[in-house]
Amino acid sequence: MRKLVLGTLILSATVATGPRPAVAQNLPWCLVNDQKGSTSCAFTSREQCLLSTGGNVGHCIANPAAPSPPAPVRAPRRPND
Repeated sequence: MRKLVLGTLILSATVATGPRPAVAQNLPWCLVNDQKGSTSCAFTSREQCLLSTGGNVGHCIANPAAPSPPAPVRAPRRPND
């Protein structure tokens, strides 16, 4: 009985801490590498992307698949006194 409980605990711990699936990088800016033909959407700003181009390696584009930024929250209106 102890072996069964111990085996179940070990199996549960292994499954809980096992490898996780990769998370897609859907940040707002993409570097298109003109030499390799690859695209990397791992940049939070256009400036960050441009710094990673390394000269004439590629160009930066806005990521069409990036989630849109959250809408601004408006403050509640104050009643007129």
